[in-house]
Amino acid sequence: MKHVYAQWIAACLLFIAALPAQAELSAADRQEITRQVERWNHYLNGEQNATGSDLYAAQVQWFGQPLASDAVLNKQHDFQTRTPQFSQRIISTLDIVDDEAGQVLVEFVKQAGVDGKQVKNYPAQLMFKKEAGGWRISGETDLLTRLNQKDTAVEGRVAKGKFDGVNKDIVWLSARDPQNGGSCDMDGDCQCSVWSSNPAIQPAILPQCIGGGVQVLSQLDDSGRDRVVIFPEWWTSAWRVVYVYDIQQGQWIKAIPSFPMNTNMQEEDDAATLVKRDPQHSGNVLVKKALWDEKQEDIITPQNSEALQVLK
Repeated sequence: MKHVYAQWIAACLLFIAALPAQAELSAADRQEITRQVERWNHYLNGEQNATGSDLYAAQVQWFGQPLASDAVLNKQHDFQTRTPQFSQRIISTLDIVDDEAGQVLVEFVKQAGVDGKQVKNYPAQLMFKKEAGGWRISGETDLLTRLNQKDTAVEGRVAKGKFDGVNKDIVWLSARDPQNGGSCDMDGDCQCSVWSSNPAIQPAILPQCIGGGVQVLSQLDDSGRDRVVIFPEWWTSAWRVVYVYDIQQGQWIKAIPSFPMNTNMQEEDDAATLVKRDPQHSGNVLVKKALWDEKQEDIITPQNSEALQVLK
């Protein structure tokens, strides 16, 4: 399959801490990292008594730039001086994941803008490392910035499109355990939220999803709306459920019913192969599904014409 599910941690943050492998994060470590994220948020909001001291590691990969901590603080101070109306807030739970090198990736959604205008949702990412004084931020970025920087490691994780036919937004998935809002593991459940950078659009929820790829299709009809095709991942099995969404009347809408594919049989299939404009029927698309045929005792992949859903 032509999706790129990059292991972005090693590729995106050029700084790799030379730390020995360590045990799984303790509850105390998680609590400290969570407090550091909260302190970081207070600091960027310019809240009274919030300082950047003890936030950053000596060296930081800051939005693609390797900088010393003092340089990061100076840049943030200059930004706060120029734009005192800036504010941000964290609007999702934290996904805290450690790696074998002792670093910790924290992913969450933040909402940010200046004076309540031009506010957007951002898929934020902070990397932490443990120093003598405690956990410190060693990397700071977001998927939108990395997409604009043409970072190939995020290819397939985030995409741009005019999903309502007018406004260009970005779309991405975030996976969480629905019981506790934290990271997913094989012993529990997991679901994905389909996020838009437009803060007025509430996320759509996909069950049995631990992440996955997103691709954009244009000109499936004459509405001007792009469609996002979502390929959720799961722990096991080559069978997948594919979703196709657009935005209508201020909400994510299933453009067509979700349908099955099999990654063993359809390794080379991408969004453009699975869903095509039907030249014979206006407002319809040809959908390639994977189905088990009892007579042939094999998987078949017929194409059927289906109408794109339009809200009245």
